Amino acid sequence: KEKEIVTGVVQRIKDNGDMTIDIGRTQAVLKADDNFKDKQFKCGDRIKVYVASVSNRERSGLSVKISRKSQELVKKLFEEEVTEIKDGVVEIMGIAREAGSRTKMAVRAKVPNVDPVGACVGMNGARVNSIVEELRGEKIDIINWDENPAILIENALSPAKVIAVMADPDEKTALVVVPDYQLSLAIGKEGQNARLAARLTGFKI
Repeated sequence: KEKEIVTGVVQRIKDNGDMTIDIGRTQAVLKADDNFKDKQFKCGDRIKVYVASVSNRERSGLSVKISRKSQELVKKLFEEEVTEIKDGVVEIMGIAREAGSRTKMAVRAKVPNVDPVGACVGMNGARVNSIVEELRGEKIDIINWDENPAILIENALSPAKVIAVMADPDEKTALVVVPDYQLSLAIGKEGQNARLAARLTGFKI
C-alpha cells in the first residue's frame, strides 16, 4: 500500500549501491541515494522500506517508489511498535531526521496520566531499541511536545540542559542560554543537535 511500510528481501545489490528489493507481489529498486551509504546490506537480508508512491503504467506495469530516508519511515515504525500511538492515545507532533545518523521526534498524550515519551521508549527501552535496530543504529531522541515555543525548544535541545529560552513567535527566532560546559552538547557534532531542534520546532535557534 502507498504511504505504508513493507518488509522486503534484498535480491540484488549493484556496484553503485542500488538495491533490488522483493516486496511481495513485485520488486522495487531502493536507490543508493535513498539509503544510508554507510549501512551495509547483503542479499537475503530482510529490510523495512517506506512505500512513497505506487503507479500503474500501461507499458511498464506497476512502478513502486520506496525509501529508507523518509521521516515517514520512522513515523510508521513507531505506529507499528507503540500501541498507544496506534490507538490514538499518543500523537506524534513532529519529526526531524538525518537518516542513518539521528532523529528527533516530539510526542504528546491525548488523554490524562499517560507518559507519551515513556510509551514510545517502552519497558527498558524495548520499543525504541527495536526501531533503532531496524534503522541500523540511528539515534532517536524522543521529547515532549509543548504548545509554548520556549518549552518546546528547551525540550528539543535535549540532552543539553538549558538555562533560558527567549522565543519570538512572530519572527520564529529564539535565543537560547546554556551553561558553558553544555554548549558543545547543545550545538552537537557538526551542529546536528541544534539543526534538528530548529527543524523540529520551526524556529531559528
